[in-house]
Amino acid sequence: MPTAYIYNVCMKARSKNIEETPDTKTQKSKKKKKDPIGKSPNWLLYFFAFIIAYPIAKLLFRLDDGRKDFAPPQGPFLIVANHSTMLDFLLVMLPFYPLRINAVITNRYFFSRRLKKVLTATGCIPKSQFEPDVLSIKRIISVIKRGGSILLFPEGRCSTDGAFAGIHASTGKLVKHLGVPVISCYIDGAYNCVPHWRKNLKRGRIRVSIDELFTAEDTRTLSVEEINDALCLRLSGKSGKRTGKPTGPFHEKNLAHGLEQILFWCPCCKKEYTMQSHGNEFICTACKVGATLNKDGNLNALHDSILPKSIHAWYMSQAEYLSDQLTETMTPISKKVTIEITPTNSNNDTVKSGNGNLTLSPIGWTFDGKLGAASIHLFFPIDTVPAVPFEYNGDFLIYAHGNIYRFNAREGTPGTKIALLGELIHQKFASKPLLTKGKKQNTNDCLKT
Repeated sequence: MPTAYIYNVCMKARSKNIEETPDTKTQKSKKKKKDPIGKSPNWLLYFFAFIIAYPIAKLLFRLDDGRKDFAPPQGPFLIVANHSTMLDFLLVMLPFYPLRINAVITNRYFFSRRLKKVLTATGCIPKSQFEPDVLSIKRIISVIKRGGSILLFPEGRCSTDGAFAGIHASTGKLVKHLGVPVISCYIDGAYNCVPHWRKNLKRGRIRVSIDELFTAEDTRTLSVEEINDALCLRLSGKSGKRTGKPTGPFHEKNLAHGLEQILFWCPCCKKEYTMQSHGNEFICTACKVGATLNKDGNLNALHDSILPKSIHAWYMSQAEYLSDQLTETMTPISKKVTIEITPTNSNNDTVKSGNGNLTLSPIGWTFDGKLGAASIHLFFPIDTVPAVPFEYNGDFLIYAHGNIYRFNAREGTPGTKIALLGELIHQKFASKPLLTKGKKQNTNDCLKT
């Protein structure tokens, strides 16, 4: 008996030691962590954001938010809105307070650790721009299933010229899959007050018009193309209610400052990088032709010259000029650039940098250069890059392979031109363009002025 007893004790101790190795302890203690992204926004943070932002929006922009004329539906729903300024998130979410909404935003804002904490606490959902992002879709669906509501900007970027930029063709599929009512918000006047090419904002009047675009039944019965057409029509401001006082800045002072960041071409002498802004005037230094920009965003030609009558018309003329130079036998456009690569699932401390040549052709974007001490070759097919987000310091970004590739033209070419060229080449040479402006306003038709 004693021998058997000792043997049993030893075997139990041995099995216990085997079971409780560091690896098995880790596996036992390791619990599946809940994804913090997409949770209901923190009510206290949401409350303080509202009591600070709402009076400021009323004071600076005489915000007409339409909250008195619209009652949101019961249960989860999807909000879609046009996107022309960085303030659009606040301008849309304020009318729906105290309802807490999860907004879908570009994932590059999550690279800052401090900002990531704030964005996570406010319920924001990060998404890669212009490329499939399965994780963000899962998070959106999770919010809807728990009874929450989503704010989505289908254009995926701030409009360069204040006009509707088009949506990804798969937007209608997402709407059908969610199967919830869709509320549309059209923001009017924000672009003229706070365009992202001007450093300073202008006090003025902004209006947010709210409509129910689809019922839950509509999302099930309409086709993807019909949903996309209705979205494009509404987000371009061509349908829905738009009543009230005129929108835009109150004062006409330095309205054109920075306009050369997006309008770099002169329609008269056809030269590039000769436009300069002075106060409200926008003049070509080569041929001296110019215009004044008024508070409505219209351009009044100086000295009886013939010029586009709005920022949008000028930008489209500029796009048409560049498009005429793009052919299948075109000489590839090559620029010396710096590059930074950031994985979309990490922070800025993992950024890798280098330099080299970036070439744009009808088949896609090609980069050859150095990343640190190592040589690197990258290729982005034109079919997969429908648009290129850019910043006015010359940076432009490509989302691909789970990374963000940030380029900067070392020769001083504005990011606006490179991004516009990339979008035009995608429209002309992609086997199936990924952006649509709807049935009555095709993406390729945007070149017509």
